[in-house]
Amino acid sequence: MNNNYPPNPNGQEQPPQPPFGQPQPPQGRPPLVGLGGWLVVFQIYMYWSLLIALLAIPTYIFMMFLVANPDVFPAEVRGDIDRVLALYNGNLQALSVYEMIVAVIQIVLLVIMLVQLYTRKRSFPRTARAYLLINLALTVIAFFIVPPTSGMVTGMIISAIMTLLWNLYFSRSVRIKNTFVR
Repeated sequence: MNNNYPPNPNGQEQPPQPPFGQPQPPQGRPPLVGLGGWLVVFQIYMYWSLLIALLAIPTYIFMMFLVANPDVFPAEVRGDIDRVLALYNGNLQALSVYEMIVAVIQIVLLVIMLVQLYTRKRSFPRTARAYLLINLALTVIAFFIVPPTSGMVTGMIISAIMTLLWNLYFSRSVRIKNTFVR
């Protein structure tokens, strides 16, 4: 019996195969595509913001009712209401209207963003960056309507840092560039 193999029909030499069990060199990473990675965190943020905005609207409606009708409540509660109104220097109703408008704007933008996200529209990263900047601007405007507190200043600084980081992510991420192509 002959142990010689027949010649290759194509006339080309085959590269030697490594023995069984030796590690193979990596073939390269698959491209980063899809709604994974840090984009999952941003999705959670969008759903959380949507929930907060939806829950905020009844609260602001109640605040406007409270300011407009303080006589509806018993006398012992009215004293507490007057103390709350004094904290806002009479700006509680204006703040409630402002915050309700902000909540409606957020709901509209978040719904648009979620549709763009799940249909993988090319415009999603731009819309997300715009949403973050608008949200920061509305926070700064609220800072001038309400008497500032240390917690409010801290929240505004954190919001500015997060806006910067997310904007960098949406402008430089390989996953974002590969995913939103429609």
